[in-house]
Amino acid sequence: MCLKLFVPLLALVGASRGWQHKTADQVRSAIETNDYALVAFVMPNSPRCEALDPHWANVEDAIPAAVSIDCSSHYDFCLENDVASYPAIRFIRPDGTNKPFRGTRKGSEIGNFVNRMLRPVVTRVEKTTLSSFRSSDDVVAVAHFTPEETSLRDRFAELAEKLHDRHAFGLQDAAAGPGKITCWNNAIGAMQMSTQLEAVDAMEELVKRCAAPLVPRLTRRNEVEHLNSGKSLVYFFARVEDYLEAWTEAVLALAKKYHEYMTFVTVDLNEYPTMPASFGFPNEIEDAVALQNPATGQVYPYAGEITVDAVEEFINSISDGKVEPWDGVSLLQLVEVDEQGHTQVIASQAASQAGKEAAGENKPKDEAEKVEERTEKSEEKTEKSEDTAEEKNEGGQEPVKETKKTESEDVKTHDEL
Repeated sequence: MCLKLFVPLLALVGASRGWQHKTADQVRSAIETNDYALVAFVMPNSPRCEALDPHWANVEDAIPAAVSIDCSSHYDFCLENDVASYPAIRFIRPDGTNKPFRGTRKGSEIGNFVNRMLRPVVTRVEKTTLSSFRSSDDVVAVAHFTPEETSLRDRFAELAEKLHDRHAFGLQDAAAGPGKITCWNNAIGAMQMSTQLEAVDAMEELVKRCAAPLVPRLTRRNEVEHLNSGKSLVYFFARVEDYLEAWTEAVLALAKKYHEYMTFVTVDLNEYPTMPASFGFPNEIEDAVALQNPATGQVYPYAGEITVDAVEEFINSISDGKVEPWDGVSLLQLVEVDEQGHTQVIASQAASQAGKEAAGENKPKDEAEKVEERTEKSEEKTEKSEDTAEEKNEGGQEPVKETKKTESEDVKTHDEL
């Protein structure tokens, strides 16, 4: 299957020069003799670590205090730093500060993370600096409180301490109440503001809504949240980071149009190498699109040329009842388009075998057991989403318009499909 996008691809990542690992003593020295060190904990032959390699080369070029360590050779040192999964990236200071990086493992995201860690947790903002500060990061939250609103100030400071590795937080003195928080999502050009801040979780929920990307990347931390969101999911699978980023930009308008009913997500196949089989695709596929209804378990693999217009037509056909869900067994036919525009039908027996497994011939573990196992190994527990979309049913069709899920419903994670 060939990806065809009508937006320029981002510049390719620099060619990998291979990991330049340090010893445990060298990493300790880097931490002790610098204001900070950025450490990548790596396990050889891990597909995720190999995917990080070319990005990390650029990070080391830009950040002198960036180092990596081979945890197969220095396992005890990695255990000392509570590393349970690989790769792990940590911002470490001599005073013991040890902050994990939670974003997408690419050079620009890692660089933004370091910049956040180097500025104050809460930046004092004046009228003259507000304009520049509000555009200083992808997501910027600025609180406007009077000096007397001490409780709001304290709670905002606590929130900033918790999330400042992911977003920018500022505080501006206000002449009069009520206090308010304004949050800008510069990545998608959106803004949210609220004075309703008395509830314990009001501030965090505001920032969470503000920061939510229209086209998120599927991760181990957010997959349960998306599966329980009450919306259909439209997946774009790819192995090349530039394709994932280009698709994210290309499909933004479509994601805005359908955001009430579905979420468009991208999936890095280096992170989820066996996920395509759960959607009727061969695991070796290079790129693909599929729609999933988590409430019913139905999936709709797309077998045509990937363009935004074609995907929208595919979604509408599902909504109109013109497309049947994958039966979990039959062989899926895929259309491949070469550079000359020639098409051919390709298929793989792997899809048939994967279909049998997805249909239930091999029973997966109970969801709660699987999620618990992975959570124990994660550096941070998955935050449950409290916002669910309400059903909007038009014409009796339900493949892409979900009912609101209850806490008792069992939704399988992608490792279990």
